[in-house]
Amino acid sequence: MGMFEEAYQQLNAAQKKAVDHIDGPVLVVAGPGTGKTQLLSMRVANILRKTDVDSGNILCLTFTNKAALNMRERLLTLTDGAARDVVVKTFHSFAAEIMNMYPDYFWNGARLSTAPDWTQNEIIQDILASLPLSDPLALRFAGNFTAGRDVKNALKYAKEAGLTPEKLQAIITANLAYIDSIEAELCEILSAPLRAKALPELVRRIEALPNQGLQTNLEPLQDLGQVIKDSLHEAVRKDEGTGKTKHTGTWKQRWVQSVEGSKAIHKERERNKWWLSLAGVYQSYRSQLHQRGYYDYSDMIVEVITQLEQHAGMRADAQERFQYVLIDEFQDTNAAQLRLAHLIADHESNDNKPNIMAVGDDDQSIYKFNGAELSNMLSFKRSYTDTEIIVLTDNYRSSQAILETSAKIIEPVQDRLVNREPGISKDLQAQKPPSQAGELLHLRYATEEYELSGVAERIAKEYAAGNHSITVLARDHASLRRMASLLHAANVPVAYDQQSNILDHSAIRQIYAIGQCIIAIQQGNSDQLNAWLSTVLRAPMWNISAEVLWELASKTYPHKSWFEYMLQSDDEQLSSIANWLLWLSQQASQEPLPIVLEYVLGLRASQNITSPMRQYYLDTSEKKIDSEYLLTLSAVRLLETLAHDFARGPQATLADFVRFMQLSYETDEIIADESCFVTGDNAVELLTVHKAKGLEFDTVYIINAVDAHWRPNAGGRKCPANLPLQPVGDDLDDFARLMYVAATRAKRTLIAASYQQDTTGKEVLATPLLADVLPVVDADSEVSDRPVAVLEQHLAWPRLNVSNELLNLRGRLETFSLSASALLNFLDLTTGGPANFLETNLLSLPSPTNSSMAFGNAMHSALEYAQIAVNADALHTKKVLQQFEKALAQQQLPKNEEARFNIHGQDLLTKLLASDTFWIGKGGLPEQKLSDVRIGQARVNGTLDRIDQKDTVITIVDYKTGKPLSSLTTRDQSKVTKAWRHRTQLIFYAMLLKNSSRFKAQEVKGQLWYLEASASKELIREYNPSTEEIDELEALITVIWPKIMTLNLPDTTNYSADYSGITTFIEDLLTKKI
Repeated sequence: MGMFEEAYQQLNAAQKKAVDHIDGPVLVVAGPGTGKTQLLSMRVANILRKTDVDSGNILCLTFTNKAALNMRERLLTLTDGAARDVVVKTFHSFAAEIMNMYPDYFWNGARLSTAPDWTQNEIIQDILASLPLSDPLALRFAGNFTAGRDVKNALKYAKEAGLTPEKLQAIITANLAYIDSIEAELCEILSAPLRAKALPELVRRIEALPNQGLQTNLEPLQDLGQVIKDSLHEAVRKDEGTGKTKHTGTWKQRWVQSVEGSKAIHKERERNKWWLSLAGVYQSYRSQLHQRGYYDYSDMIVEVITQLEQHAGMRADAQERFQYVLIDEFQDTNAAQLRLAHLIADHESNDNKPNIMAVGDDDQSIYKFNGAELSNMLSFKRSYTDTEIIVLTDNYRSSQAILETSAKIIEPVQDRLVNREPGISKDLQAQKPPSQAGELLHLRYATEEYELSGVAERIAKEYAAGNHSITVLARDHASLRRMASLLHAANVPVAYDQQSNILDHSAIRQIYAIGQCIIAIQQGNSDQLNAWLSTVLRAPMWNISAEVLWELASKTYPHKSWFEYMLQSDDEQLSSIANWLLWLSQQASQEPLPIVLEYVLGLRASQNITSPMRQYYLDTSEKKIDSEYLLTLSAVRLLETLAHDFARGPQATLADFVRFMQLSYETDEIIADESCFVTGDNAVELLTVHKAKGLEFDTVYIINAVDAHWRPNAGGRKCPANLPLQPVGDDLDDFARLMYVAATRAKRTLIAASYQQDTTGKEVLATPLLADVLPVVDADSEVSDRPVAVLEQHLAWPRLNVSNELLNLRGRLETFSLSASALLNFLDLTTGGPANFLETNLLSLPSPTNSSMAFGNAMHSALEYAQIAVNADALHTKKVLQQFEKALAQQQLPKNEEARFNIHGQDLLTKLLASDTFWIGKGGLPEQKLSDVRIGQARVNGTLDRIDQKDTVITIVDYKTGKPLSSLTTRDQSKVTKAWRHRTQLIFYAMLLKNSSRFKAQEVKGQLWYLEASASKELIREYNPSTEEIDELEALITVIWPKIMTLNLPDTTNYSADYSGITTFIEDLLTKKI
C-alpha cells in the first residue's frame, strides 16, 4: 500500500468526501484540530492521481508564509515528490508572481519596490498639507492632521476591498447623486411622528422608493436604496409585538437628521463627502508612490485584479495555467483576495462551477483588521452554482473537556455560520483525546506582578517534570517580554519573536547624536553642539577615559565651546573626533544621505579617523553572535534601509533625516523590528494569540485575561452605508473568537490567569469571556509569601540575551533560500568561503555602497526597461537612457562617482542600442525571479536577467559589467576563478529552470553579455550547461544545505585561497571528506 492509500484509509467520512470531490466549487468548514491541512494535501495528491493535469496547474493559496512552507513539505511527503511543482503561495506572493510573469502589464513595465511605512506616512502628510482648508481631511489640531491615521486606515480598507481610486470615486459619486434624488421624499415620509400601528404603512412607502441601480457584483458593495429598506425591515422586526417604535426610531435618526432647522440626510452625505475627498487623496498617493519608485504592499493585489479584469488574454492565460485552486484559512481572506482567487479560478468554460476549494472556520476569524469578514464565507456559496458544503467535526487534537470548554466561549457569539446557514452543526468530538487528563483553571492573582511570577513558577515546575509542550499566549508583547525574562531567569528555555523599537537601541541613539552634532556645526549652534557632544563622547565605542572627559568638561566650564577646545586639544583622539565631525559637516551638505550614514557607521573610510561604530558593534571577530549582537545588526540594517528609502524623497539631506528621527522620538513613533529570541531546544513558546493560529500544545497558558486586554476598541471613521469597507469595529464577538482560538490550541491543559488590582490599587475585572467557563482559583498563596522577591523580579529591566549562534539564527535559517551569489560566496575561498557566506548571506553585515555594483544595477534596470519596450513595440533610446539615469540616482552613490558613471553608462547604452551585435528580441522575458524551487531539501532561488524562449529551447541571458572574459573555460590563472564563477552562475540558472514548474524546456542554453566589451566579438560568450554539470551542482547543494541549516560551516584554513583550493574544496564536499 502506497503512502497516499495508507493516509486515505485514515481519513474520516467527511474528509474522504472532500478529498474525492475533485471538480466544482467546494466549501469545507473545518473546526480546530479537524485535520484541514492534511485534507488539503490529500486533495492535491488525489487530483494528481485522478486527472491528467500537471502538478504546476494546481494553485494553493495560504494566509502565511509558514503555512505555505508546511503545506509544501506535506505535499512532497504524500506524493513522493510528484507534487514538487504545485504552486503554494500566500495571496501577496502569488500577486507578486503574476506581476513577475506579466511585467508588461504593470506600471508601464516599471519595476517598483514596496514602500516602507515611513514613506507612506510622509506622502500622506504631504498630500494632506496641500489640500484646501475647506477639505474635511485638512483639519489640524496642535499642528497635526487629525485625519492622518483615518486616511491611512481608509486607504488600507479600500485596497483590501479591491477598489482602485477610480472605482471608489465612481461609487461615492453615485451615492451622493442617489442621496440627492431621494432626500426630499424620504424626509417627507419621515416628517410625521412614528406610531407602532403605522409601521406597515411606513414600510410600504419606503419600499416604494426607487433603488440606486448599482451593479453590486463587487464585494462588499450594496445598493444604497436596498440598504435603507433592509435596515428598516430589521428595525420593524425588532419592534413587532412590543407596541413601541424604539428600534424604528433609531433607524429614522440614522437616515434623517435636523441641522439648524433643516431636515436632510446629513450624516450619510457627510460620510460620502469624506470618502470622495479620500478618493482624490488615494489617486495622488498612488501617483506619488509610483513617481518615487514604490508601490504600497496592498497595491499588489489591487493592481493584479485590475489587470486581470482589463486584459482577457492575460486572464485566460493565467486561468489556463491554474486549473485547480485551493484556499486555506478562507475565513481570514478579505474581499480583494477573494476577488483574485475568483478571477483565476472562474474560467468561462466552467459554467460558474470552477474547480475551487475553500477551507476555513468562521469561529476562528481573527483578522478582521485585515478586512476578513464572515460575509466572505457566505458570499462563496452565493457566488458559485451548486457549491458543495462539507463540515468537519472530528477533532484529533484536544480532549473532550477542552472542546466543551471552548464551545462555551464561542456559543454566545451571534454572527456565526451555524446561525446563518440552516442544517450546519459544528459540535466537535474528540477522536484522539490525550491519555492523561489535564487541568482547566482560571488562576486569579492580586496584581499583575504576582500573576506573571506565579505563572512563571508553575511553568518552571511543569517543565522540570517533563512537559515541554507549553505555550504562553497574550494579547500584547509587553507581558510576553516580561514573561520571557522571568522564564529565562528560571533556566526555562523560551522561544519568543520579540518586537523592539530600533530607536531605543544604543547604536541608533549614537548615530542620531552624531547627526545632531553635524547639524549644530553647520548651523553654528554652540549650545546645541555642546549638549550633543556630551552624549557622543561618553559612548563606550570611543573608549575615552573618564579623566579626559572630566578635563574637557572642567576646561570649558561654564560657557566655552567644547568643539573649539577639542579642535585645539593636545589629546590626539579628541582633536581627531572634532576634525572628523567638521569634515562630516562638509560632506553632509554635498553627498547623498546614505553615503554620509556609511561614514558615520564606519563602513567607508573618512578623513582623520574612521568611525569605530562598525568595529565596536558589528565586528564578528571580536563578538559572539548572540541575541544582543543580532538585535544591533538588525537595527543598523533597518536604519540603513530607512535612510535609502528616505533619500528617494524630495528632501534627502541629513538635516531632514535627523528631524525625522527627532520627531519620531518626540511623538513616541515606533520603527518596529522583529527578531527571534530562542534560549534552547524544546522551548516554551511565547506568542500573541494571532501568532498561535494553527499551532497546538499540551498546555496553554492565557495570561492577562482581564477586561482591559480583551474588550473592543472605539470605532474609527465610518464608511458609506452601502460600502462596509471598514471592519464593523471590534465587538465582544471578535474577542470571543480570539479567545476561542487561544483555548483550542490546548490538547489537555488550559489555564487562564488574571489579576485584581492595577499598580494604583484600582480594581481590575477579569474578562467576561471566561465567565462560567473555567473554575476560578485564588492563586495568591503561590507567591504571596515572598512579596519582596516578586517585586525585585519586576524592577529589573528584562534582559533577553543568549549566545548560542544556531538558536539565534534559527529564525533566519527557517526561511533561508540559496541563491547563486550565496552559493558562490560559500565556495569561493578567494573571498573567504564559508566565513564570508556567514557574514554576507546569513548575518547580512552592513557594507559600503559598491560603485561598480551600483552601476551594474542601473544598467540592468535600463536593459530590463528596454526589453519591456521592445515587447510593446515602443523602444526609444532616449527613454532607456532616462531609465538608466533614474536607476543610477537611486543607488545613492557619492556625487562625483554618480556623475562619472552616468556619463559612462549613457555612452555605453547609446553604443549598445545602435550596435548590430547587441540585440533585444521581441517576446523575451525581462528579469524573471524564480523562487520556491527545491533541490532535495534545499530551498533555492534566483533572478535571471532575461529569458529568450523558442519552441523547446530556452536561452538564459545574463548581463555583466566589467572587463569581458576571452573564454569561460580559460586557463589563465589570473582569470580562472572569475570564469568559474560565471560558469557556475549559468549552471545554477539552468538548474533552476530545470526544476521550475513555470518553464518546460528540453534544452537550456546560456549566454553572458559583457556590456563593456570594447569589440563586438567580445560581447557575447556562450556556455551551455550539460546535464552532468547540473546534476553535480545539485549534488553539491544537497551536501552544503545541511551544513548551512546546522551552521556546521567547514573550516577552510587548510585550503589555498585560489582556484586550485576551490576545486579541492568542492571535491572534498562531494566526497564528504569534510
